[in-house]
Amino acid sequence: MLGKMRFVVLAFLTFQACVGFEVDIGDPRLGDEGHVRFGGGGCAAGSSTALAVGSTQALTLEPQSGVTLPSDLQPGSSAPAVIDVRGGAAPEQIVLEAYEAGATQIELRSEGRVWDHLGFRAEPAASVKFSGVPAVFSGGTAYVKVDEVYGACGGECPLLGQGFLRWSASPAAALAPLRDAGGVAYFTAGAAGEARVEGREPSGGALLVEHPLRVVPVADAGAVQARITIALPDETVLDPQPFPVELPAGSLFLIQLEADAGGLAVPLAGADVTWTVEGDASAVTPYDAGAETPAEGPIFATVEAGLVELVAEIPLLGRTERFALTVTAGP
Repeated sequence: MLGKMRFVVLAFLTFQACVGFEVDIGDPRLGDEGHVRFGGGGCAAGSSTALAVGSTQALTLEPQSGVTLPSDLQPGSSAPAVIDVRGGAAPEQIVLEAYEAGATQIELRSEGRVWDHLGFRAEPAASVKFSGVPAVFSGGTAYVKVDEVYGACGGECPLLGQGFLRWSASPAAALAPLRDAGGVAYFTAGAAGEARVEGREPSGGALLVEHPLRVVPVADAGAVQARITIALPDETVLDPQPFPVELPAGSLFLIQLEADAGGLAVPLAGADVTWTVEGDASAVTPYDAGAETPAEGPIFATVEAGLVELVAEIPLLGRTERFALTVTAGP
C-alpha cells in the first residue's frame, strides 16, 4: 500500500496537491519519438521544458505503453555548454544542468543511435514564489523554500530547476549560509535581532527573494507545540492538527514543532530535532521518499495498529517532548 503513496509524499514535500497530468499527443514533455515522457519538476513546471540559468533539475524517464527502457541507455546534449545532462541516481533518471541562456536537444542513445530526444532551453529566472520561517532561535536552523520559479512572462512561464539562487543574509552575525538543497536554502542562526535573507539570480543579479525574520534568544523559548499533517490511505491530505491523534495504518504524516517566545511562534527545523518511536514501535516507521527530507522534519508511515509515543529530542532547547499517537487497523 505504501508503495502507492508516492504521489502523496510529493504533495507533502511541496505542501500542495498536484493534479495528475494526462499524457496525450499534445504533451510537451513527450519525447519526439514517443518512447518516453520526461517527467518531474513539480506542479507548476510539470509540463515545462525551460530551465532557470544556473539551475539543476532531475527528471524521470517514463516509458510509454509497450515500451521498455533500453539497458544501455545513455543521455547526451547537443549543446552541453547551454544545458548538459548526466545519468541520475536510478537508471530511469537523468539530471539536467543549465549554464547559460539558449536551447539544446536532450538525446537518449541506445546501440549507438538516438532512441528518443526532446528540446529544452534555458533562460534567466525573472521571479520566484517562496516561503520562509518568521523566526528562529539562536543556534538553530532557519530556511527559505523556493516553491515555484517563473520566466519573463510570469505565471504563464514556469521554469524547471533548483539551486541557482545566490544566497546572502544580513547582518552577517545573525545568519550564516549553510546549504541549498532540494529548493531550500538553510542558514545557521547567530546573534539575536532582526535579519534578512536575500536570493539573487546568478546571471544578472536581480533580487528575487527578500525575506525578513527575527533571531530569538534560546532563553526566551516557552512551551513547545506540535502539529501533525496527515495523508490518509485514500490520498486525502488533512490540514495540520494538534496532538493527540488517531489515524489508520497506511497513512503518512509529518510533525512540525514550534515554541512560544513571548507570543511569537518560532518554528523548529527538522535538522534541530531527533525523533524516536516508543511503545508499539513496529506501528510507525520513518518513510524514505527518495528525495530531500522536508525542512520541517522527516515523514513517517503508519504500518500496523498500535499505541506509540513520538519522542522529540531538542538539544537546542535542552528538552525532550512526547506526543501520543494511536494507529488503527484502518477500514
